[in-house]
Amino acid sequence: MSPNMKEQRQHIRYQVECPATLFAGGHTGIGIVYNLGMGGCKVVSDLGVTRAAPLTMHLQIPEQSMAITIQAARVQWTLEFEFGVEFLELQDLERIRLEQFLATQVNIAA
Repeated sequence: MSPNMKEQRQHIRYQVECPATLFAGGHTGIGIVYNLGMGGCKVVSDLGVTRAAPLTMHLQIPEQSMAITIQAARVQWTLEFEFGVEFLELQDLERIRLEQFLATQVNIAA
């Protein structure tokens, strides 16, 4: 990650560890979401993605039976088994559910 990546973020990121199902380029994979915020997250997954690739995510939040769906997201950076995701489009209900979950989190990611 570039040294100024944190300064470019518009939203606070929280330290979480949530499973997610990922859909990118006709492929489906699973991953673990870390550093979650309203604007994006970091994902650790063996799903091969490239920078700027579009994807859809189903984020499984603790204590919620239904996953939060991020309809449109884009890969911002990639390393070997992790990548950064920018959320481009969330439905209103999904945005509210994500905001409510993040409001319960206290550990801010570096």
